[in-house]
Amino acid sequence: MNVELINIDEAKNVWKTWSEVASVCYDSKVENPEVIGRHCFLSGHFSGSRGVYFIFKITDCPRFVIDQLVRHETGVFKNVQSFRYVNKDNFGYQIPIEIKDNPELLNKYNEHMTKTVELYDEIDEYVKSKGRPKERANEQARYVLPMSTYSAVCIGFTLEALIHYMGLRLCTRTEEVHRELASKIRYAVCDAIPDIGGYLVPQCDRLLYCPESKCCGRHPKKSDVEKLLHSTEV
Repeated sequence: MNVELINIDEAKNVWKTWSEVASVCYDSKVENPEVIGRHCFLSGHFSGSRGVYFIFKITDCPRFVIDQLVRHETGVFKNVQSFRYVNKDNFGYQIPIEIKDNPELLNKYNEHMTKTVELYDEIDEYVKSKGRPKERANEQARYVLPMSTYSAVCIGFTLEALIHYMGLRLCTRTEEVHRELASKIRYAVCDAIPDIGGYLVPQCDRLLYCPESKCCGRHPKKSDVEKLLHSTEV
């Protein structure tokens, strides 16, 4: 997977933009935008940050991960590559992690993908032979494409939405492939704005407890924390 932050300059100005918006509330001058922006962030006042998006171009990403990615909606916009307009012959695909140590099974999987490409091409050529346009041929051939097919998406997050996304997708219970994508998005942001990395963490690292019903043990369960608090009440 490849991840590129395509609006680096705008993203780097997130604190300044945030402070400009926040200053309207108090009719105050923006003398130190970094301080004002960070103060709003730490206070949980995110409304001023919603005018800045972190926009990423993601390529060579399995379609099943993109399907999970686009389920994030609040504070997010996205534009997914269309298999109708993009020909996917000789496509790339994701190999399941658990079969990489089994040469026989891995070979069967790759053979299946090769046959998929061949069938895609057959359908594509047949539809075009009927005088149908290229888009129609792609549209019909794409029926055979598996969820592991590589695709592309352009997606933008507000800072608030990005923190929420990282809180969920950096969790150890997230599927490895999607967790890899989240890590690459985080790296792209931290490369441009190093000091923001401390906020792009699994939600348990911010809460200091695990809110999930199934816990990996990284932090105590929320229910255990609540029991401890109740036991110490006077």
